This record gives sequence, C-alpha cells and structure tokens, in this order.
Amino acid sequence: MSKESKNTAVVRQVEMIIRQLPSLATLPEVAAGFLPNLLDQQADISKLADIIQADPALTARIFSLAHDHGVRFAHDVPSVSEAVSKLPDPVVRDAVLSVKVFQAFDADYDPDSGRVFPRKRFAMHSLATACAARKIAEIVMPEEKAEQAFSAGLLHDIGKLALCQAMPKSFDKMVEQAREEHKSLGAVEMQNLGLDHMIIGKRLAEKWHLPAEIAFAIWMHHSDAEALSDELAGAKMAQVVNLADSIARHCEIGLSGSFDPVDIDDAARTIGLSAEQVEMIAASLKEEVAQKASLLGLEMTGGPAAYCEMMQETAADLAKNNTTLSSHNRKLEADAVGMSFIREMLAGAEPGKPAIEIGAEFVKKFQRAYHTGPACFYMPCGEDGDCVEAAVVDDHGNVHITVVPVTEQRVIPEQIESEFALVPANRMSDLLELFDMQIDFTGSFAVPFMAGGRAAAVMVFEQRMPVESRMLAERLEVLTSVVGSMLAGARALEEQSTLAERFASVLNSLKESREELTQARSLAGIAEMAAGAAHELNNPLAVISGRAQLLVEAETDENKKQMLSQIRQRTDEMAHIVNDLMSFAKPREPEKVRIPVMDLIDSAVKKTQVKHGLEELQIDYSNIQPEWQVNVDSEQVVTAIANVMSNALEAYDGGEGPIWLFGSSKKGEQFVVLQIRDQGRGMSQRTLSKAVQPFFSDKPAGRQRGMGLAQSQRLLRLNNATLTISSKQGEGTSVTVRLPRA
Repeated sequence: MSKESKNTAVVRQVEMIIRQLPSLATLPEVAAGFLPNLLDQQADISKLADIIQADPALTARIFSLAHDHGVRFAHDVPSVSEAVSKLPDPVVRDAVLSVKVFQAFDADYDPDSGRVFPRKRFAMHSLATACAARKIAEIVMPEEKAEQAFSAGLLHDIGKLALCQAMPKSFDKMVEQAREEHKSLGAVEMQNLGLDHMIIGKRLAEKWHLPAEIAFAIWMHHSDAEALSDELAGAKMAQVVNLADSIARHCEIGLSGSFDPVDIDDAARTIGLSAEQVEMIAASLKEEVAQKASLLGLEMTGGPAAYCEMMQETAADLAKNNTTLSSHNRKLEADAVGMSFIREMLAGAEPGKPAIEIGAEFVKKFQRAYHTGPACFYMPCGEDGDCVEAAVVDDHGNVHITVVPVTEQRVIPEQIESEFALVPANRMSDLLELFDMQIDFTGSFAVPFMAGGRAAAVMVFEQRMPVESRMLAERLEVLTSVVGSMLAGARALEEQSTLAERFASVLNSLKESREELTQARSLAGIAEMAAGAAHELNNPLAVISGRAQLLVEAETDENKKQMLSQIRQRTDEMAHIVNDLMSFAKPREPEKVRIPVMDLIDSAVKKTQVKHGLEELQIDYSNIQPEWQVNVDSEQVVTAIANVMSNALEAYDGGEGPIWLFGSSKKGEQFVVLQIRDQGRGMSQRTLSKAVQPFFSDKPAGRQRGMGLAQSQRLLRLNNATLTISSKQGEGTSVTVRLPRA
C-alpha cells in the first residue's frame, strides 16, 4: 500500500469518526450541577442560561436547536441567552438532558492527574479564551457582538474536544508530541491525521448549524491575522478569538494542548489594541475565569460519583415523560410510513451533507422498503481513486462506514461503468471482503448511481423477496438517477470545501513562509556575494593598500601624500565591508553557556558606550531580575543587543538617548523578554518593513552600511532567540528580544 493511500485512508477514517459524532460531551461536574435544576417539570429553564453559555457542549447544542426551530435574533446576532429565552422550555430541558457526559461511569478516572490532556484544564482554557474574547470585542466591535464573541471563544477549540472524545488515546499521543517538540497541536494533528482541529471544528460547526461568524472563527482562529481580509464575513471575529487564545495561553490559564511560542504583539496590533489594553484584559482574566469555573462546578472533586448520584434521582423523574415520548415516537413512525421512498430522500437532503451519508441513508431506506438482506453503498475516493468509502448495512439496519485502500481490485464492474444495469454481484467477492461484508451471493445484485454518464457509486444488496428483475431494475433506475444527482452535488460541495480548507491552510502559513523565503533568498545571495567578494577583492585590496603605503612613505609632496592616504583608507573600508558580509552570511556556530541576563545587558551597554564614545549611556532599567538566566552564546547576543541600543541612540538627533529597557518573564515561561525602547524619530512603514534587511539604511548615502539590525536578527536566530520591531514615525521604536531561558 502506498504512503499516499495510507494517508488518504487515515483522513477518511478521521472524517468518518467525526461525521458520526452526534454531539460534544460535557464534564460530569457540570452535569452534576445542572441536573438538580431539571428534577422539577416546572423548573425555570432561564436559570440554566448561565451554565449553558459557559459550557461548550451545551452552547453548541442550543445554537443547533435555535437553527432547527428557526429562532430569529435581535440585530441578527445569535446569542445563547436569547436562544434559551425563545426556545420552548421542554426543548431546552431535553437538550440539556441529552448531552453526553465525559467518562461519567469510570470510577477510577481522575481527569486532572490521569491524562495527558486533562479535560478540566482544557475547560479552563476555553473559558479564559471566551472571557478574553468578550473583553476584546467590547473594545473593537459593536456592543451587540460581545456575547457572540464570548461564545466564539468558548467554542473555538471544539475540534480538539471532538478528537479527544472520538479517539482519546491517539489524541493524547499527539498532545504529548506537541509538548515534546514545542509545536502547535494543529501542526502535529496535520502531520498525523492529514487535517487539524480547525478544519474538524469547521465541519462540526457546519453540521450542527452554528452561527456563521462563530463557525468562521472556529475555522480561521489560527490563521495569519494580517492575511485575513476585512471584507471576509467573520474575519474580525476570527481575529478577536486569535488574540483571546494568545492572551489565555500567555496568562497560563488551563491547557490548550499547544506548546509553540505565544506572540501577542502582532495579533494585538492587527486588531488595533494597545499593549496597555492587552495588559488590562490579562490582569482581570484569572478572577473572571475563576467565577465561571465555580458556576460550572469545575472546582468539585469526585465529579463522576456526584453525577451518578444525581442520575439516580433524575431517572425517576424522566420515567414520567416516557408515555409522552413513546406517543411522539409512534406518531413519527406513522408519518414516515406514509411518505413515499423518493420523498423521504428529498426531504432528508441537506446542503453540505457528505456523499457517503446520502448513500448510507438511501441503502437503509431501500433495505426497509424492499425487505432485502445485507446491503452496501460504496464509491471511489481519494485524488487518484486509490481508496473506497463504503457504508455497509447489516440485517438489523445497523450502518458501518469504512474507508479502505484499493490496489488491483476493480472497483466498479465493467458492465455498469457507463450505463445503468442490474447485474449479479457474484464476481465482487474480493472487493466486498475489504468492507467486511457478509452476503449470500446467490440472488445478490449490484446497481450503479449514474451521474454525468458515469457510475459515481454502486449499491450491492441481497434480494430476499421475489421481485421480477425487469420491474426491480426499472424502479431502481429512477431512484438511483435521483440519488446520483444528489451525490454529484454533494461531491462538488466537498471538493469546494476541501479547496477552501487548503486555501485557509496556505493563509495560516503565508506570513511565515513569506518571511522564510525572503530570508533564504537574502542569505543565499549574501553568502554567494560574500564568498565571491572575499576571493575577488581581498587580494587586490591588499595589493592596493600595500602599494599606497609604500608610495606614501616615498612621496615628499604633501598633496600627493594626502591623496595616497585617502586611497589606503578607502581600501581598508572596502575590506571591512567584505568582512561584514562574511560574518553575516557565515557566522561561527554559537557556543552556548548559562549566563545571567543582567551580565549580557551590562556588556552590551559597555560595547555601545565604546562604539559611540560615550562616558555614560542614558538608559533606564525596569524589572530586570538578577535570577534570570539564559542559555546563549554571550558574545553573539551581546553584539545583537548592542546593535539594537546603537540604533536607538542614532534615532535621536543628538545621538545620546535616552533608552528604556523593560524585562518580563513569568515562572514556567520558556523565554526572557527584553524590550528596548526609544523616543526618537521612529520609522515609516516602508522603513520598518525593511529594517532587518542587510545593507538597508534610511540614513544618507555613505553614512551607514545598514548591517546592525540584520546582524542582530541573524545572531539571535542562531541562539534560538527572536527579534521583533514596532515603530511609529515621530514617536519612537520598540524592539522586543526573546531569549531562551536556561
């Protein structure tokens, strides 16, 4: 089996698992909290609204019901509180009771100490993102959007919840891999599954009919914020959730499952928030999340046991509704019997419903209407048709959907490839064995679903009732032609959705790829030029400099001696340029040591003083802790910081400062952050975009070579450190350096 076939099969299997997921599961602690409020038939459902809108599973369920019941929202902005107030109380009550409970009956299960991905801690992260999203929305969005932003933040990671619920062991391994490799969970998911939790969350949002802006935020909350066009519906909401997620991770509230570095600055700048506003949001976040967590009962111990006790009390109350529910079911069954086969299919058609589910539904209805034995529906899948997706229906009407790779088997019999026919299935045993289908080939048939003159799919069934073949073929030709058109439409939508998801993935990595490509081209060019320059220029420059020196010593005419001295000085400057190129393009490998941050700063200050001929540097330190230590090459990092300080001095007309240096590093963080600020002339957007390019300078020609910031970024990257710049013309520049903690 080829690697591509395996990958395709894995993706299809994950998609199948997610499609079959009816709803998200809530924590037993949450369930134990809301069950007492439902024991009384006359209970005030509105009192549950606060619990519902703070729990992802309940929130998703209520939004889905609001769509199904055609709830109209004020300002066309869906919210949980308004949905609860407008839905009938019995509907809300049944919805809350029907939500699954995560690991409720595992007596030995301890979610916070026994799993790689603790559900309680993840719930805290979701709450933190929700609270932060609401605060951000209050600043940058219309007032009526704040509650919807809360819901978007709460639901942004439902794809992770789905994976945790559907494949817990595999998901734990991916979280562990993300932790060990310091990667985002989305990147690890894409590596292992071929799709990530953003795509899975988007598909669940579409399946459950969540509000469009929330669905878009779920899908695009990790995309490059700058690449999202403001003209895209929901782009602002996605940017809000992106920043909220970063703030929640930065504040270390709960666990998201991702372990890549968090960068708040770019997201905040894109959405229009100042650093002070971000700090204000972060300062109050833990207290607000603690209040929500208390409401949900997340501080409770022994949640599964408490839930089981409440279930015993609730069971008696639910039994009272059994008669009403049974009557309702009988009415539904009577209505279904009264509908024709084809009207059932059309009534069940939903925009965006996967083709395999359409086929499975057809086979179930066909089996029931014609009293057949086991039956299956299958269709080729994969870009090269190298796998088959199948829905097998057993004698009892149970459906099993599977994806299998194919190699030499003929998927569609030759007799029905291009025209409809009812053909015996006795030559299809090898293929059907792949689906694990048990069937008596005596009296079994295969029929195609035609679309555009070709067989898009095939149904195989075991006929048990005596029906004249010609009559059966006529009926099936009509039925399968209608369903074939539905399948073609569903496949077209799936392909469009896949293309859109791929485009979104490109957007996610656009900024990083652009920067890496630019840097790679620049470094390659510089390295080549440096090597050529060293080879071609060093020897001639040495000859010119030496001969000029000899001529100076032998010359008696002062004017000629001065000109010869200028020639020698210029050749020395050219040699320095070549050396700068070589040190930038091919710096030595770093020799990392454990060193206090303050020692690096002191050395950088002295180096800057010497370079600018200053007896004292006007620099103001803030929050530089003596115990902070980093693991870097001290000489390279000192040079990088000194270059930044030199740039800060040169931003002033007098060239003397002052400079401000701020430090930050919380316990458990992987970096020490140094922010070097000045209040000099600042940079234009054009200058800022080219600030770290080698040989770029906004100084007059001949004044600067423009290697300072480029060299700083180069040296810091060699030491697993980063450099980012923000600046505004006329107000100054801020350079943020992140150094890896020892």
